[in-house]
Amino acid sequence: MRTEQADAPPLAAEASAAHGAGIAHAVGAGRHRPPLGRGGRRIAVAVGALVVLAGIVAGSATALHSGSAADPSGVRMPSADGNGWKRVFAEDFEDDAPSGRFEAGYGDRFSIYHGFGDTAGTGQYQSSVLSAHDGMLDMHLGTTAAGVPLAGGIVPLVDGTWGGQTSGRYSIRMKSDPVDGFGVAVLLWSDENKWSDGEVDFPEGALGAPAYLNVHCLSDPAQKCVHEQTRASLEDWHTYTIEWTPTRMSFFVDDAMVGSTDKDIPTARMHLVVQAGSNDGHPPADAKGSLLIDWMTIDVPTTGRG
Repeated sequence: MRTEQADAPPLAAEASAAHGAGIAHAVGAGRHRPPLGRGGRRIAVAVGALVVLAGIVAGSATALHSGSAADPSGVRMPSADGNGWKRVFAEDFEDDAPSGRFEAGYGDRFSIYHGFGDTAGTGQYQSSVLSAHDGMLDMHLGTTAAGVPLAGGIVPLVDGTWGGQTSGRYSIRMKSDPVDGFGVAVLLWSDENKWSDGEVDFPEGALGAPAYLNVHCLSDPAQKCVHEQTRASLEDWHTYTIEWTPTRMSFFVDDAMVGSTDKDIPTARMHLVVQAGSNDGHPPADAKGSLLIDWMTIDVPTTGRG
């Protein structure tokens, strides 16, 4: 599930927040179908050197750090650098921001999708779906009385600046309500808005359904060279991590590796995106619920930002 349209021309100033962001997030027909609904399952396909590990169980698993009563997910945001990584972005959403005021409170830390169409072409990205409360980001999704599905999207700003890296470690702790017709994609996407630069989606799936791992082929981005359903449910709290180096990409759920590949690794500068919206453009009129994020971090190799 993705809104970025490869090689898209600029649309309007509302399509991206300030911070020097290019207007790269436009309406676009989805180039791959999202996973099936909560009861569905796709056959896992792996092309190239993918290693899939089966050590993930449903529900919250091993904590990166022990939790406390102040942590809504029971797992604190990891704070220490180490193991060759340096922290460049961290957000745990401690500051409350009501619906309609998220950008005022967090606009220096995120570029926020607002005022343009979602992937399905029938929905709209609106900043009003975003709020922060109880130490969490809440993307509250649903359909308006006029039948328009509302979507939410954010791009973390490293040092307050829009733009990505050429390698990095990206972690997000999140869960969702089971919301019919809606899904989420956490992805790495080209700073130049070129699909041929690569696309990495993890996690991706229908809200409340199994989490998928997808890496698109650099030679033919309409195809997925890695496509795997994990045993983690988006309905439960989990920590999802992408580790991207020039020679390998590895993927973790709750600190346990679920996949690794040395093929189709992007070399262009990529930025992290979190987006949630309708899967097929026509979710049930009464469907509503939230994608909740406890915290997010971005690390880069200690040898440089990348």
